[in-house]
Amino acid sequence: MTREIERGHALITGAIGGLGTAMTKKLISQGIPVIGCDRKADELDGWRKQELDAEQSKMVTLFPLDVTKEEHVEAVVTELAQRGIDIAYLINNAGIQGPGKAWDYDTKTWDRVIKVNMYGSFYMSRAFSKSMVDAGFGRILNFSSSAAYNPPRDWGSYAAAKAGVLGYSRSLAQDLARYGVTVNCIVPGLIMHEGLRSTIPDKFFENLGKDIPMKRPGKPEEIAEAAAFFMSEGSSYVTGQTMHVNGGMYMPA
Repeated sequence: MTREIERGHALITGAIGGLGTAMTKKLISQGIPVIGCDRKADELDGWRKQELDAEQSKMVTLFPLDVTKEEHVEAVVTELAQRGIDIAYLINNAGIQGPGKAWDYDTKTWDRVIKVNMYGSFYMSRAFSKSMVDAGFGRILNFSSSAAYNPPRDWGSYAAAKAGVLGYSRSLAQDLARYGVTVNCIVPGLIMHEGLRSTIPDKFFENLGKDIPMKRPGKPEEIAEAAAFFMSEGSSYVTGQTMHVNGGMYMPA
């Protein structure tokens, strides 16, 4: 039995998206059982059948969850406690975008973008950090965006939310470091996955890929490898850090 299994389970929000799927598969390949959470309740069973084989499926438990609703988060916490499941690894992957013009941006859209991206990370981290502190071990991974550094036009809410995630992650890292709990961020670049393939032409990615030093979009599996590092024992002295996985598309000072 690996040390990871002895530690507990991983919980991934936005689990059935492209990045969530890749991270789920990576962690269960390392022997870490995964609690997969996603707001798309009606798609969970189909995702399991399509993406996981029989052995992988045994390592994954799925829960419908809207990370913007405190009562949903509390319900998952209660259910996991009743089942005797400890969360040692938390990946706050759920996120949405919502572009709009500065002069007529819809308040409802602004609130939704902020709540999913920033409040979601806050609600989930608050829900599971105390049990990590009590155990003397934990890994929390949040997802920001290059929009927090170099935002595209009309992406004010997304840029604000993802910048907020960065600040919150650093503060949380300070708060939890003494207890053996690390908190870090990944900033993905242009990552090609099936969810985008269904809505955006491949040519769009090919054209953007020409401006990336590596001359290609990234793969979800490359994000999963970075996430696996932050979950590993090898990252035990790494906290409050931000990893850019973007093929050189953006290089912060």
